[in-house]
Amino acid sequence: MDKKRLAQLRANAYKPEFNEAMVLLRREAEEASRIVHRIGANEYGEWMHQYYCKDDGSRLQFDWSQPKSHFCPTCSAAWSGEPFDSAWTSIVHVQIGRAVYHSSLLYTIESDVRLLKQAKSFLLSYASHYEGYRIHGDIPYNGPGKLFAQTLDEAHWIIDLAMGYDLIREHLSLEEEAHIRIGLLQPCARFLIAHKEEQIHNHSVLITSAIASIGLLLDDEDIVQAGLEGEYGLFDQINRGLFEDGLWYEGNAQYHFYAFKSLLNYALMAEGTLLDIYNYRALKLMFDYPLHLVLSDGTMPSLNDGGPRDGIGTFAPFYEIALDIYGDEIYRTLLNTAYGTESKDPSFIGIRTVPRDSLFALLFGRELAAAGKQSESLWTYAYRNVSLPASGLTKLVNCSRWQVLVKHSKFGGEHDHMDRLGLSVVCGDIPLMIDPGTTAYGVPVHYGWFKHTYSHNTVSLNGADQPPSDGRIVQLKEVPWGVWMETAVDWKTDSYTMRDRIILPPELCPWDEEAYKGAEIRRINVLADDHFLDIVSVTLAGHREVHLTNHISGMLADSRKGAWRPSVEKLSELDQKWLKEKRKLAPDEGKSFVYQMRRGTLQQLSWCSKSADTFTALTPNNPPNTNRTSLIHRAAAEDNVLFVQAFSYDSDKDHVVELFQSCNLQVTEQPEGRHSIEFTCSGLRHCYDLELHEDGSIFDKIESKTK
Repeated sequence: MDKKRLAQLRANAYKPEFNEAMVLLRREAEEASRIVHRIGANEYGEWMHQYYCKDDGSRLQFDWSQPKSHFCPTCSAAWSGEPFDSAWTSIVHVQIGRAVYHSSLLYTIESDVRLLKQAKSFLLSYASHYEGYRIHGDIPYNGPGKLFAQTLDEAHWIIDLAMGYDLIREHLSLEEEAHIRIGLLQPCARFLIAHKEEQIHNHSVLITSAIASIGLLLDDEDIVQAGLEGEYGLFDQINRGLFEDGLWYEGNAQYHFYAFKSLLNYALMAEGTLLDIYNYRALKLMFDYPLHLVLSDGTMPSLNDGGPRDGIGTFAPFYEIALDIYGDEIYRTLLNTAYGTESKDPSFIGIRTVPRDSLFALLFGRELAAAGKQSESLWTYAYRNVSLPASGLTKLVNCSRWQVLVKHSKFGGEHDHMDRLGLSVVCGDIPLMIDPGTTAYGVPVHYGWFKHTYSHNTVSLNGADQPPSDGRIVQLKEVPWGVWMETAVDWKTDSYTMRDRIILPPELCPWDEEAYKGAEIRRINVLADDHFLDIVSVTLAGHREVHLTNHISGMLADSRKGAWRPSVEKLSELDQKWLKEKRKLAPDEGKSFVYQMRRGTLQQLSWCSKSADTFTALTPNNPPNTNRTSLIHRAAAEDNVLFVQAFSYDSDKDHVVELFQSCNLQVTEQPEGRHSIEFTCSGLRHCYDLELHEDGSIFDKIESKTK
């Protein structure tokens, strides 16, 4: 580690603003002293995604005094035996790796010989046994491990050990240093090199970062080059895995930062050397991109295999690095907002602040008082219409704190959810129709429900998954009365940007190519001050069932007696156990729906150019022990079908439902692809004119008047 970085660490350790970080570091070191597991010759770890409750998806917990007893903190269920015991073994070694790093960092600050002894003991024990560990692991789509069950986890673990070793090696004897280099670092580097993934992937970023880091420590140019250079090396990962606007191709904030953290770990090891990478443009882009995604409650949207929405507090430690290296004031405002310090931006609502207690704060932290008048706050940066065509995300906003995220992205590989043109909609801190992301991979609902087209707010043909394809934005217009955009995706060819850069095992290809062959979906989304309009045009190359799915973060409130009848019809190609309490709307009922949200009510008005059936069901929310309301429109067509939906939200909990149910949406079809759209919202009658065109539709507001 760079001498200047160590000097900043030691200086920050004694500043009041970093007290919480020091408290946490000491707590981590103290927790390390409680580890009673003795590293032996037969360590055998399995997949940590299996260390979750099978009933509710919660991560299991254990006590060091009862290592083979695993309990759920949510439902109190107790689990034992496999796969829990071997998954626990992996978790133990992850904790030991963290213990080495934390103990070594604290020793660098306080020179407590007990800390040195603790870190040294673990490193020497691994060096005595690591070479003999048996290669194993049959986790789908992952390389094997030695101590762990996958190459990814091996790389995670060795980075912590390598950083710890780097911090204390000047305090090791020549014999101890040689033992760790020969018994642990060199064989682990050889193993990782032998099992590098030959694709562009977040795993590959982590693995190649670990290889290059070990090479730096060993002063071994061959190992360094094996990590950095060549096809699928670290530099190739960044060059081909990062979109031009700065988003990691797997398409969400969580995987973006997962790949980024590995890159930053290498950057920390290489700082001050000839291989320093802080001047790489890609790093700056990766810091800047997520700022566009921040929602009005300070969270980031969940997309693809991202978990439930993380807040800016989750990612604040990264911006300690950004502020120190690049000095942009926007990073300072993010940190002040995340930490809730005096100069935080008051515009965010419902934001969860976090303590300034990270290791990156100790290593990189600067004074957070504003250096002068800031040209742009995080709020103004995040709360504006923005379109990012390279990565394929567009965010629409209005003065009522609606934020609509439209996903016209490129296909993102094995972590994609096959939901081109999907929507995620919030109003302030209230989720309305959001992408659920996913849960732990070992929980059945991940592969059973969350990972499929049908669990998203988009179109499914024949109830099947969308095949890989890249979406595109056709146009974005900001007009005096609001903002509107048009996006498109089609399956007229089988090409997509990442096709030759990634591996897709057959088990991760559940889509139906025939159902989508020759089809095109166009979506026009309109956000005015008091409503959101959703227009979906589907062009087909033969008879298909077109399903438009809406997943509402609330419960349907409907007083119409007899309007809904129980249904056993199959609504998708997925197991129907994920759709509970299925009901079908009577054919002669109006298409006006009201939902009771966490706060307030959401109104939905719907229209379809074909005769369409409407269904509702309770489907898994995230976390999966909760539900949301799914409303599905299903129409059969041979050529094309048009859906129009209007949404409005009222935060008044006492709003009378019957007032909503008296509303309707009228669409009049006219010659040459023209449509007039009329509906009532908040006491106003809104009229729009739409002309659908292949090279870009024409859309305009005609009038709004009191009903």
